Amino acid sequence: MAEPALLEAAGLRLSLPDYSRKPPFGPAPTVDILHGIDLAIAPGDTLGIVGESGSGKTSLGRTLVRLYKPTAGCIRFDGQDISDLPEDRLRPLRARFQMIFQDPQSSLNPRRRVADIVAQPLHLHGRAATGTGARKQVDALLERVALRPAHGERYPHELSGGERQRVGIARAIALQPRLVVADEIVSGLDVSSQAQILALLRELRQDLGLALLFISHDLSVVRTVCDRVMVMLNGRAVEQGDCASIFAAPKHPYTRRLLNAIPLPDVDPDWVARTAENELGEKLTMDVKDSVALVTGANRGVGEAFVRALLDRGAAKVYAGMRDTGGYEAPDDRVTAIGLDVTDHEQIARAAAACGDVTLLVNNAGVNHNQPISADVAQQNAREEMEVNFFGTMEMCRQFGPVLSDNGGGAIVNMLSILARVNLPMIGTYCASKAATLSLTQGVRAELAAQGTLVVAVMPAAINTRMGDMNPPPLEEPGDVVNAALDAVEAGEEDIYPGVVADGVSQGLAADPKGVEKQFAEYLPG
Repeated sequence: MAEPALLEAAGLRLSLPDYSRKPPFGPAPTVDILHGIDLAIAPGDTLGIVGESGSGKTSLGRTLVRLYKPTAGCIRFDGQDISDLPEDRLRPLRARFQMIFQDPQSSLNPRRRVADIVAQPLHLHGRAATGTGARKQVDALLERVALRPAHGERYPHELSGGERQRVGIARAIALQPRLVVADEIVSGLDVSSQAQILALLRELRQDLGLALLFISHDLSVVRTVCDRVMVMLNGRAVEQGDCASIFAAPKHPYTRRLLNAIPLPDVDPDWVARTAENELGEKLTMDVKDSVALVTGANRGVGEAFVRALLDRGAAKVYAGMRDTGGYEAPDDRVTAIGLDVTDHEQIARAAAACGDVTLLVNNAGVNHNQPISADVAQQNAREEMEVNFFGTMEMCRQFGPVLSDNGGGAIVNMLSILARVNLPMIGTYCASKAATLSLTQGVRAELAAQGTLVVAVMPAAINTRMGDMNPPPLEEPGDVVNAALDAVEAGEEDIYPGVVADGVSQGLAADPKGVEKQFAEYLPG
């Protein structure tokens, strides 16, 4: 039977005033810091909170010990809801959860001696009846953190950085708490001092049975100290689990980027260059398993095949986008049908707001009027094809790019055609719309690479669907094209040409582009 949680949070949200934008009169506007955090820590457990600067780690730690009051959600400590407790009722509980701050230079009173600093919580909570009794406890605490009693007579500025941090630890454990939140406590120390502090934390945890919430940006440090880890990005928990699993097989692209940035234990003269390359252009990849996908045009043909393939590969959730959800039967309880017309930009914006957990976007919706540029209705056809194939794809990328960024990056798959590379006159307006969308894809790829988002252009020949049934054989099967696209996502391939025909045309364009153009020009309308 699982041990009850000592500390748990559900749907935790935090908003704080942004005084940099405060008007001359009136309150400062608020900024959202935490977005629906869920976590649990059992007695004696150690949970690492990792993420880059600004991810919300420190704000989460301070909220959990009620230095900040949450905007929404619930915090329970030892079974008691402390989310809204007033300070007079919180004070007795504070002896049971303590915080070690990142910068001991600023968190230790420079005007007080170390002994007085460590003794202060003992006096506040009535744990020392006399000054002599308090000093005996202080000396024992200093020795417990590998300092001498003589250090108690010094002021904080007379100590080294590692010694000051030990004082902070001694103060935190003075009341024998059940939970300690350690906020970046080794980030400002040299390697030797870091190792000593980490070893001390391990000993204290074992000897005192402490539950520890360890906040750090350094995954290698977290791996040393913690049983479990939660990865934060932009105030959201994007991945959590036991350390061994996260380090061995990270599921989220952002977690993989953090792991790739860890210096190797062996001397690697290329590490800095390798890390910089990862930020600036190393091949991006993504695991489809456990992803949250949105597929447009998902109710038939290639879109329907995408939904099936994503489920087969273990996607956690699939949003099936289509103009009309009436009559749609989801093949699995992981599929949610959403009304989505890619020509309706307001509807796209609403979908981006509602589907904030998406990590894989498949832009599949398209239209092909199968008409040449010389057709009487060519302008109308071209406008409709551009509206869906080009502008629809562009707006989906614009609205969901920030969603993917908030989730640490991911992948966008744009379903194009080999005719984006060469025009087939008998369907000339369609080819033009796909050529424009290929150029769009290249621009989106350049813009989103820095946020860790892979953008894949899939350019098959004719597919065996309603849209491609006017084309001569051979026709590619939707499932084959879809699986090739998802393979590309997992392999980090940016441009793919599924099928023999598309691959042959691509090779021909590389060798003799004008020759291929002339061959296609033979397929004139009529």
